[in-house]
Amino acid sequence: MRTLFLAVLCAAVAHAEPPTFLHHYIDQTLPQSGNFLGDYGLTALVDIDHDGDLDFVTGGRQPKPSRLYWFEYQGPDKWVRHAVGTDYQSDVGLAALDVDGDGWVDLVCSGVWFRNPGNPREGKWERLEFAKNADGAHDILAVDIDGDGRQDIVMMSDPTKPLNGLWWFKIPADPRQPWERHHIGPGIHGAITPAGVGDVNGDGHPDVVRGDTWFENKDGKGLEWVPHANIPMGRKGPYGVCVRTAFADVDGNGKPALVMCDADIDHSKIVILRTADRGETWTKQELPQSFDYGSLHALGVADFNGDGRLDIVSNEQEELLPAGRQNPRWVLWENLGGGKFAEHILLDAKLGGHELQAGDVDGDGDIDIVSKAWGCLPWNALDGKMHVDFLENRAKDKAK
Repeated sequence: MRTLFLAVLCAAVAHAEPPTFLHHYIDQTLPQSGNFLGDYGLTALVDIDHDGDLDFVTGGRQPKPSRLYWFEYQGPDKWVRHAVGTDYQSDVGLAALDVDGDGWVDLVCSGVWFRNPGNPREGKWERLEFAKNADGAHDILAVDIDGDGRQDIVMMSDPTKPLNGLWWFKIPADPRQPWERHHIGPGIHGAITPAGVGDVNGDGHPDVVRGDTWFENKDGKGLEWVPHANIPMGRKGPYGVCVRTAFADVDGNGKPALVMCDADIDHSKIVILRTADRGETWTKQELPQSFDYGSLHALGVADFNGDGRLDIVSNEQEELLPAGRQNPRWVLWENLGGGKFAEHILLDAKLGGHELQAGDVDGDGDIDIVSKAWGCLPWNALDGKMHVDFLENRAKDKAK
C-alpha cells in the first residue's frame, strides 16, 4: 500500500503546533455495488487478537448479506482483513466489549452479537441473537446504566427501523439468553455516539443525550427517565435529525462538557455545549471554521499533541458536501486552553470519512486516527473505490 506524507495546513493562529500525520491505506478492496454504494457504517478500534495493538472493525451492506470485518494491525502499511460474520442488522451502530466474560472482545450489533472465538484469526465467530425486532440501530454504546458495575448496551434508531426508539439492554449472566430490554424515549436518526452518555445534572447517575433532548436517569437504575428538550443543537437533514455527541472535559476543570457536531446534513457546525445549572440551560460555543463543512458524521476527542488538553477531530463524508466541492477534509481543532481552539486541516486528499475512531494503534504513545468512507463517489482519489484509512500520528517523532 502506498504512503503519503501530509503537511498539516493550519487555518488558525501561527503559534499553534498540532501533530503531523502520515497517511496509510489499510484497504482499497472492500466490495461495493455497481453504483459505488458500500454502506460501511460500523466501526471500532480495539485489540481483537490480544497482541497488544489496536485492530479496526467495520462492516458494509454491499453486496448482501451485510458483512462484518476486522483488520489485524501488523504495521502501518500492513493490515490483514478477516471476516467476522454476516447479517449484523445494524444501520451504523456497533459496540466492542467482552460480553461473556471470557477475556476476549466481542462485537455487539443491532439485536445480535458476535462471540470472539479466542483465536479470531482462524476461528469462527458465533452469531447470537439477544433481542427480537431490534434491528436497524444507528447508534450503539456500551455503558453501565444501572450502576451495578457491569456494562449495559444502549441502542437507538428512528421510527423507520424495527428497533424504533432509544432503549437500553441489560446483559444477563448467560448472554446467550434474551437480554432485558428497557425503554428510554423516542429515537431520532442519530445522536448518542461516540460518547453521549454522562452525568448531566451531577446526581451521580448516567444520563443520555439525544440530540436536542437529554434524558435524566431519575432513579439511577435506568427504570425512570425524564426528558429535557432544551439542548440547542440538531437540524433536520435528508434522513432526519442526526448529530454526533461526546461528553469530554475539554476545559480541564473536572466538569465534562458536550462536544457535538451535525451529521447527515451539509453546512455542518461543530460546537461545545456547557451547562452551569445542572442541565437547565446550555451555552453553545461554535468552534473555529474557515470553510463551509459538509456532513461531519464522525467525532473523536483525545489529546493528539501531548500537551495535556483534549483536542477534537472530525472528517467530512464524500456525500453531502456543499455544492461545488469535491474535497472532503479531515479536521482537527487543537485545544489551546482557556476555551480557545484552532482549526487545522489534517488531510485534503479527496478521501471522505465516516465514524472515525481515535486511539494509540501502534503503541508508540500518541493517538492515531482510523476511518473509512460510508460510500464512495467517482471523483475520489481512488476513482470511486472504497477505502479504509490510517492516519499515523507523528507527534512523538516530531518531539525527538
